[in-house]
Amino acid sequence: MQPPLDVGDAMRDDFAKGPSFAELRPFKTPTEDGPDRPVFPVYRDLVDRLAAGKGQPETSGPVPHAMATCAAYAYAGFNMAGDPRTVATIMARLGLEENRCRVFEQRVDAMYIASAAYLVQDKDRRVVILCYRGTQPEDIISILTDADVHPETLSVDLAGERHEVHAGFYRNMRATRHLIMQALDRAARGESVDPDERGVRGDGMEALYITGHSLGGAMAALMAVVLAHEERYATVAERLRAVYTFGQPLLGGQDFADACARATDGRGEHVLRDRLLRYIFDRDVVPALPPRPVGPYAPFGREFHYRRPRGVAEGVLALAAETAIDAVSLPGDLLRGRLREMAGRRAREAGRSLASLARGPRPGGWAEVHDPGLHYPQMDSLAGLAVVAPLAFFAARLALTRTIPFTYSFEDHGPGHYVNALAPPGVLSEFGDLR
Repeated sequence: MQPPLDVGDAMRDDFAKGPSFAELRPFKTPTEDGPDRPVFPVYRDLVDRLAAGKGQPETSGPVPHAMATCAAYAYAGFNMAGDPRTVATIMARLGLEENRCRVFEQRVDAMYIASAAYLVQDKDRRVVILCYRGTQPEDIISILTDADVHPETLSVDLAGERHEVHAGFYRNMRATRHLIMQALDRAARGESVDPDERGVRGDGMEALYITGHSLGGAMAALMAVVLAHEERYATVAERLRAVYTFGQPLLGGQDFADACARATDGRGEHVLRDRLLRYIFDRDVVPALPPRPVGPYAPFGREFHYRRPRGVAEGVLALAAETAIDAVSLPGDLLRGRLREMAGRRAREAGRSLASLARGPRPGGWAEVHDPGLHYPQMDSLAGLAVVAPLAFFAARLALTRTIPFTYSFEDHGPGHYVNALAPPGVLSEFGDLR
């Protein structure tokens, strides 16, 4: 195998092979793992499930749980460099035995590019998962990428028009796109994502999944837009089964979201409307960003929202907190002449909140949002980002303040929340532990 390419502000290309199931438990015999089955894999039929998903994507169960886990471990690594060995091991534990895992990374600090994309291919080359890494907490360039909101024109045709999207997200997706597409094109022909593994196996890639958390979710969604509308990528695009994003920020304006909802791919499917699934955990702040003062942004795809169980008293506190945020943001809205617009929107939202409170305690769990008017709202002001979300993060660490229902929270953005909330009841964790 050739040594990975690592030349500073340039492309890094690294590869790892996942372990066998036997290698995952070297100090145990099958009988020690249990009377019915060994600890690993977590899902014995994961490859078949992924390959068979030609209907509507799974919204719960092994597939979204596997995608959330892959997106969470895409953060693995040291010194801001990706770690394909960890990702390969975790995905082997889930069910992709002896998978091939390749990572492409591009850094150009002056351009706020900190892009990393993993390709995970099962050993029989039937399935490939493209997983984008999200914002690294310790990486200032990665954080500045999220803040680079100046719009940039999307270089694909959506129903005869071109649209503007978040510049930082789009630039990071494009940084690794061509190498990813070259590898996916080879996978479609039955070749390995391992550059040193020769030959063709089977009939080629049957199913492609794209996933990511946070910034990774934004890049995953934008790659899906490109795949759906670039004719030269048709061979790969026709194998796209679904896109799963977790804590994904907003990408563009209402015109862009509407174009994505209307558009069809080469198969005639509304892939961006029906096969892009966005998961939001409780009060995660990131899906509400960028805030409205930056510009109006709108979601597209199917939205699934997880809510912790809450009683009426917590709902009253949440409504009071939202009113306090409005008070903090009022001077800025007055200066921008947006008071009437904000007041009307908040009156409608308050009405929905009061109606919800009148119905009594709300059960927890995942629910799909069918009414566009009930989509997770874009943050109204910078106060939520600068004051409320950080305060909620620190409050969650103190017993006395842990249950205060802040409107938004950085705490709820953690990828571990998505992994745990999407794990089916009774399933083992990626470490083989009972939940």
